[in-house]
Amino acid sequence: MKNNKAQDLRKIIQYVFLGITMVIVILLIDGILCSAHGFCPYSSVCFGVMKLNPGFAKLLYPISVIIGLLIVITSIFWGRRFCGYICPFGTAQEIIYNLNPRSKKKKPLHIPVWLHKLLNSLKYIIMFITILAAFRSMQYVYMKFCPVLAVSHPQNITIASIIILFVIFIVGYLVNRFWCRYLCPYAALMNVFQYIGKILHIKSNRIHASEEHCLDCRLCSKCCPMQIVIHEEKRVENVNCIFCLKCLQSCPVENGIVLDKKSMKNK
Repeated sequence: MKNNKAQDLRKIIQYVFLGITMVIVILLIDGILCSAHGFCPYSSVCFGVMKLNPGFAKLLYPISVIIGLLIVITSIFWGRRFCGYICPFGTAQEIIYNLNPRSKKKKPLHIPVWLHKLLNSLKYIIMFITILAAFRSMQYVYMKFCPVLAVSHPQNITIASIIILFVIFIVGYLVNRFWCRYLCPYAALMNVFQYIGKILHIKSNRIHASEEHCLDCRLCSKCCPMQIVIHEEKRVENVNCIFCLKCLQSCPVENGIVLDKKSMKNK
């Protein structure tokens, strides 16, 4: 019952932020608001990194840069809750995937482990490219692929951004949170900060599978949208965890899976 209430609260938070985002998108499309960059946390890279370039003095979109940095810094302590609670693309992918009849099955589609690990590295490569391009003041190159610009400035939509939206919403119908798992550079940035937290032995709130109560039914792993093998990890140190709480909700044993606040271990 307690886990269901936590899941309901998460849904409320998700839909509130999705609603706010839709209002902002409408205002951007109507021209009442000027630029989507001022509302995108990844501006911390797109424009914040430009400040590191000696030849660039002005910081563009300072509020979004500051908010974006705060989110990645707090991910050290709270993990990728931004992805599971606030990100509108994450929420939209969940809604779309739930339309897939397979999502109602006990064993949803999982990508082969070798391919899952290979695809997992893509978001780090994308992040590195975007940071390098921003430092060289060439972010306009990868902005053609930006899903934020695609939905908020459709009049300037490119073939590249159409492809990205196809991946997010069409491929996301088949594979839950495909974009979040494998392609989102902001997710990669949060993961990097979490790894820094591990190195510094900073205490972090994590999901913990109780060895005492666990039945080894593996339902937690089967329902995980990020394809984390929860029943093997016990304490979920995996930086890709978005705290969606589906594992808590699926567990047939009371207190079989709980949230704790112990230190993240180095892996």
